[in-house]
Parts: sequence; C-alpha cells; structure tokens
Amino acid sequence: MKSLGFVGKNIISGWQTNGILTVQSGQPYSVVAGVDNSLTGIGLDRAQIVGNPSLPSSRPTGQKVSEWFNTSAFAFSPLGTYGDSPHDFLAGPSFADFDFSLVKSIQIRESQHLDFRAESFNLFNNPNFGDPVANLSSSSNGQVQTAGSPRIIQFALKYYF
Repeated sequence: MKSLGFVGKNIISGWQTNGILTVQSGQPYSVVAGVDNSLTGIGLDRAQIVGNPSLPSSRPTGQKVSEWFNTSAFAFSPLGTYGDSPHDFLAGPSFADFDFSLVKSIQIRESQHLDFRAESFNLFNNPNFGDPVANLSSSSNGQVQTAGSPRIIQFALKYYF
C-alpha cells in the first residue's frame, strides 16, 4: 500500500463528523382566563370555548406568530364557573434542530496531537418558536413572543500532550 504523503496524512485524513438531530412535535398547552371567575382564590380558571380555536396551518409565519390560535374562539367563563376548555388540548410550535461538528486531528509527535474543531448549533437556522401566550387577560393573548437560539458557529483548537 502506497503512503498518502504529507497532503494525504495532514489534510485529507483524520477528519471526524458528528451530528445530533432533534425533532419534536409542539408541546400541549391550555388557554386560561387569567381571572378568578370561579371565586376559588386560585386564579387558574380556564377559558370558555365559544368557537373553533383552529386556524389554517398554511398561513405565513408572520401571521402564525401574531396569532397562533383563534383568540376569538375563547371567552371568560361565567361567574362561579371554571371554564369549559379542556386541559392541554392545543399544541404549540414544533421544534427541529440539527447540531453538527467537524473535527480534524493532526498528529504532531507520537504522544502529541492537535484537534481543530468547527461546531454549528442549529445548522440550518430553523426558527424554533416558544409556546404562545394563552391568557385571555393578556394583551398578547395568542402571540408567540419567544424563540430559540439562531445558528451559532464556533471554532476551537485543542492541543493534547
């Protein structure tokens, strides 16, 4: 077998790749009233359903972020009641993330080597939104106000001796 030479030994060989793919469906959540109409002193009353909470999934992302669910489908429950919307019956935004790293190991001496590492978190820069505000008393009801980290790239050198 023929030797790879300097280029083959130090540039072409010694690479390692790693990847982590995470895909999750949206987390369930409930719509709460934000007021204590049940008169229990707890303040966790659910909203009353008065319509269809679903909106078309084909809407542009901007529309989804500003109104994730049909906010007009909910109302405050009558005084002395808890509200009739089920617990955790709506689903928040899904999550998709691919983290990737590329490592090149360079042998310097028999007991020494240098690792060059390039890492990317959320490689495809997928927007991962948080759950929407689901509180009838909030002026932000139905809006998604948080998002996960954008793509992050970092480089590192590590010397082993």
